[in-house]
Amino acid sequence: MKKRLLVPREEIAWYPTIDEDLCNGCEACAEFCRPGVFAPGVPEPDAAVVKRPKMQVANPYNCLVLCTRCEPVCPSGAITLPDPHEFECFVEYVE
Repeated sequence: MKKRLLVPREEIAWYPTIDEDLCNGCEACAEFCRPGVFAPGVPEPDAAVVKRPKMQVANPYNCLVLCTRCEPVCPSGAITLPDPHEFECFVEYVE
């Protein structure tokens, strides 16, 4: 079954958030997400140890409404999504 949005995508605040304290910059989310929601952030300029940049939600409105597949892909548990029940009113299921 396909989903059809009932309002313009830009009016639906469905997208992931990343906990920077948990993100290890592995880029698993960016490799997994076909719509291109995630991208590496800016590296810390004065870091004593060079680390991978934390990931960021670069294109939040590319996220497919009610998709939750990226959340379990993150090995550090840094990705969270809104409660899907609050967003079902924006989606109609069609065949």
